[in-house]
Amino acid sequence: MNKEHGQVTGIIWRGPDDLAIYQRLKEYADKKDISVSEAAKQLLKIALKKD
Repeated sequence: MNKEHGQVTGIIWRGPDDLAIYQRLKEYADKKDISVSEAAKQLLKIALKKD
């Protein structure tokens, strides 16, 4: 599979705002000792449960 530059877990990160969000996601993942992909999945599940 060829990924576009800046693409992580199917999400394309472009620009400084996206980079800042990715860095926060990476920090969250590091604190939980999980991958960035798993962190993104966890946070999406949490957000969707709130709806």
